[in-house]
Amino acid sequence: MLRRFDRWFGQGIMHPPIIWFCQRTGMTQFAVTRYAWMLAAWTLVMRISFEGIGDWIFSALVVIVTVLETWRAAVMPDAPTRRNDGLRIIILLFALFDVGLLVFLSARYGFHGFSWGHAWDLFALIAEYAKTIRTIPPRKAREKAPARGEARI
Repeated sequence: MLRRFDRWFGQGIMHPPIIWFCQRTGMTQFAVTRYAWMLAAWTLVMRISFEGIGDWIFSALVVIVTVLETWRAAVMPDAPTRRNDGLRIIILLFALFDVGLLVFLSARYGFHGFSWGHAWDLFALIAEYAKTIRTIPPRKAREKAPARGEARI
């Protein structure tokens, strides 16, 4: 059941905006993966700095991983990456838990807003679901607008 939900969520919710973005920018799905993981790493750095989670060892490790992801996104953005279905499902479960907790706390105590943890969930899901796209279809050609003299009255 979880695999069916994962496939439905990927094909119905995550793929259309990723494909739309790739068609408009000319980026590959692999570049979207690299940049999304880079943004996820930077949101983790922001979460550590603003919310003060973890100790200095965890902070140093996160900064090293962030620099590595930024370097990988800059040097080899279009390098193919392997899918990791287990990691994607774990991230999806964390995201569902975070959204459920946000809904519960909002109903009970009032809306507290979007946090850096939610941003990390979003970027990590974009990165992992971009890996599942096999090819980006070509953008549909728009019809030419009629010239001024050709317009019907």
